[in-house]
Amino acid sequence: MKRYVIAIGGNALEEKKNSLPEIFRQIAGCIAHLIEKGDSIAIVFGNGPQVGKLVMQNHYASKEIEENTIDECVAMTQALIGYQLEKELGNALLSYGVKRNIVNVITQVVVDEQELAHAKPTKPIGAAYSKEEADRLCRERPGIVFKEDSLRGWRRVVVSPKPLRIREIETIRALLEQENIVIAGGGGGIPVIEKADKEYLGVDAVIDKDYTAERIAEDVEADVLVLLTGVEYVAIHYGREEQQNLKEISSDEMKQYEADGEFSEGSMLPKVKAALQFAESRPGREAVIGTLAKLEDILAGTSGTRIKEAEGICKRI
Repeated sequence: MKRYVIAIGGNALEEKKNSLPEIFRQIAGCIAHLIEKGDSIAIVFGNGPQVGKLVMQNHYASKEIEENTIDECVAMTQALIGYQLEKELGNALLSYGVKRNIVNVITQVVVDEQELAHAKPTKPIGAAYSKEEADRLCRERPGIVFKEDSLRGWRRVVVSPKPLRIREIETIRALLEQENIVIAGGGGGIPVIEKADKEYLGVDAVIDKDYTAERIAEDVEADVLVLLTGVEYVAIHYGREEQQNLKEISSDEMKQYEADGEFSEGSMLPKVKAALQFAESRPGREAVIGTLAKLEDILAGTSGTRIKEAEGICKRI
């Protein structure tokens, strides 16, 4: 039996791009197979597009209603997307004859106040815009920052501190031990800081869900961390004629590619860093980066970039 933590990217859950019921049925089929084997599963999801849109909606409605802070918007998307996932996943599992409680844990993630104070905006949120549209939004909202996001366009970026600890981790662990399917750390978790008097305060930031998934995976003693994104493999020389996809790779070789600057900060780099951290956290642990469309193949070991601490041969395809 194995314990899996599966992280789903927020871009994959955009309703305009995909049918959510169809996505969740696909996930359910794979999870049903794992449950039949006696494995346990925790699911983390991203919310980059959704939280960015909600922040913008709040801004445009601020003349009529009080504007929500970013941490509150993270909490709102955490509940909404978690509800959608819990409902559709539960319905789909029933069609496979699998009966399991699914619990969506509203999750607070503690971040470092000093890191937050000195961090630069790097985390993309919201939709992609043209350069002209991004410039217009900057004029409308002084202080916000846009950066070009790979080949997609210009997206707003916000501060993204690393997760220190998960406030609800004992609850998450207990629910997994009771054979529940757990949804946790949605959108990277609600970012909070701990003050000297032990009071917790929400902060304007968005935590990368891959780092939070890694933190949860370590804390619940997972065997496999699966980070789902829009491509089947991690690649070097990405987007160029000499692009090479990585199939199986040792952590040492992946770290060298990272040092060579092969992975962009706003997209693949957080996934690579999180995967490396988990793979090296304990012997025998494995991290896989791949696409949601190939989840079944990832779990079967025939798709995705697989990273292990043990010595291995790097295969390029």
